[in-house]
Amino acid sequence: MRRSFCVIPLIVAACYTVVIGQDDGEQRIRKSLEGRVVLVKMDLPAIDAGVDLILNDTEVSYDAANYDKLVKNYGVSIKKGSRARITSVRVSPRGLEIDLDGGGLPGPDWMVGNLKLKEPSPAAKSDHEIEIERQSQSETNPAMINYLHGEIDYERQRRLEQDERNRDAYNRFDRLRKQYVEQNRKSWGSKVVIVVRSTKESITMRDMVKSLAKYVELLPSEKPSK
Repeated sequence: MRRSFCVIPLIVAACYTVVIGQDDGEQRIRKSLEGRVVLVKMDLPAIDAGVDLILNDTEVSYDAANYDKLVKNYGVSIKKGSRARITSVRVSPRGLEIDLDGGGLPGPDWMVGNLKLKEPSPAAKSDHEIEIERQSQSETNPAMINYLHGEIDYERQRRLEQDERNRDAYNRFDRLRKQYVEQNRKSWGSKVVIVVRSTKESITMRDMVKSLAKYVELLPSEKPSK
């Protein structure tokens, strides 16, 4: 079983520093890993930020404080001891990014179609409001001044009412979004990122396999059905 896992450290160690920007190298990595099944040995958070597994010589570590924060804020999508399928692999400046069962929720402000829900800004003054404010500053007739002030108050009230409607609409969609995310986040998978910091050439694949397998172990390829 562990022999089959050698593909990850081997590819990372040999290709990571030269693959970025080379489509053929990344394609080889994807072909080797995508569709494979892994045994997950740590709870993984339901967020596409994922967990960085830092490979330094034969040691593997991760930021425990950040990990705990992600689990607390987003919950667990892939539990320790369960199996997950590699749905996407890519090499980026961050490391070897491996999406498991979909890769996780994009983020707290996610909306369908990659749209983001933004809190509305106060409505701007209309041209009419700006004009009557200008007139009121130069007007000397008391009756006209009172009339203009009444118009200004009316325009201001219209803006405040529009702001209130905008906030209500924002809050309504925000509640629906949060409800949808809460109901579905755990079905969207997670991600691990292998970050290679080792520069030693003497590290054996056996050592790398042993280290990485403490957290995620690649299982043997499934035999195609006849």
